[in-house]
Amino acid sequence: MLFYFFSIQYIYMIKAEVKTDPDSSSNKNQIIKEMLEARVCYGHRSSTTNPKMKPYISGTKNNFEVVDLEKTFEALEKSKKFMGELGQQKKTLLFVGTSPIIRDLVTMAAEKTRSPYSASHWIGGFLTNFKTIFSRLKYFRELKAKEASGELQKYTKKEQINFQKEIQKLSQLFLGLEECQGLPNALVVVNVKTHETAVREAKKLKIPIIGIVDTDSEPQLADYVIPASDHIRSSVNYLLNQLVSGYNASEGESPKT
Repeated sequence: MLFYFFSIQYIYMIKAEVKTDPDSSSNKNQIIKEMLEARVCYGHRSSTTNPKMKPYISGTKNNFEVVDLEKTFEALEKSKKFMGELGQQKKTLLFVGTSPIIRDLVTMAAEKTRSPYSASHWIGGFLTNFKTIFSRLKYFRELKAKEASGELQKYTKKEQINFQKEIQKLSQLFLGLEECQGLPNALVVVNVKTHETAVREAKKLKIPIIGIVDTDSEPQLADYVIPASDHIRSSVNYLLNQLVSGYNASEGESPKT
């Protein structure tokens, strides 16, 4: 694996050296270097490659696909611009990413943009059946408010225990979504293949999707395709931080690593 990494690194170093206009490409070269160090170019095994991802792949090394970081750079810039527009207009994002190795990164990205998130599991119908689910979410908020005010103390011990069980159950169900007030204006999805249900719901409602899309995935599932590793923590961390910086740009904020 180390040989695989350094071989790819060497290839991109050579590409960077042959640039003829250092002033116009220095920022691009720096970002590509950072993406390389974050292992953004690590795709899945070639046996799992989705044919529609071929345009985003620069080659294969030791049976693993290598994502074309030139394409990733272009896609990331486009996505950051869109995120900036959303941020300026104070639009609501919904971050989605439930893999155990990256769910804390998804949570942090959402918190930096003051956005709701789904990092443990996707609630089927959350978007397409939002009215019904929101009524349940509203009930959960009211129940928590009653608990905080001590209003539940007037009930019997058995009833209080039942309320506590319900609060615990709903807390797990709505983790990250408690402050959600309505449908999001855009989704940021890490791994569109795993979260196809969420993506399909968003598409049905014409909600734009910014997706980190790996080599085994369907790129057409996202409106803003960022070809990159969605299974390597450093890759996801780098890309989410870039998107967050785009969203918060109007406030002069920068992401915390």
